[in-house]
Amino acid sequence: MKRVGVVAAVLLCLLGSAGCTAQPRSQAVGSVDGQVGRLRLLRVAVDAPGPSGSIHIAGSSAALLLTIANFGEAEDALVAATANVAGQIVLRDGDAVTQAPLQVAVPAGGAAVLGEVTGPHLELSGLRATLRAGSPVLVTFVFRDAGSVLLQVPVRGYTDVPVDRVPPPDGQPAAGTPPPADRRS
Repeated sequence: MKRVGVVAAVLLCLLGSAGCTAQPRSQAVGSVDGQVGRLRLLRVAVDAPGPSGSIHIAGSSAALLLTIANFGEAEDALVAATANVAGQIVLRDGDAVTQAPLQVAVPAGGAAVLGEVTGPHLELSGLRATLRAGSPVLVTFVFRDAGSVLLQVPVRGYTDVPVDRVPPPDGQPAAGTPPPADRRS
């Protein structure tokens, strides 16, 4: 019974932060939400390319992150996903080998969390084009019972490096760095 209470609390928090509309909506953090039947897709986004730049290069892969919450009374499953810019969408668990076919259980009254590249997540594999931060990707999610939903998913920009830690040009100390100690004798 404790597990049901915890799952309900998590779902209520997700609902409160995501809103209650049936239409896809953009989030301030570079993601989108959607709904199909009793399933809510929350914080859907293509992960940032990383510190090396603001693009995912054609031919490479990109993480597709989301949480799927099930407000129904029966389990459902994500059984397929396609994107206009990828050869396929696969399930990965961190750096582990790709898992096929795509099959993600979404328990009744529960959630499937695919929100971290270090754990289970989806991956756009075999990119057909270069993806730039801020650009949209059309992704269709297909569920065994609820049907399908098409979302315009944003590619996040890289924001993990704090501004005060980015080295400035000309070898000057970074903002927020204390000045060197005075060495006068």
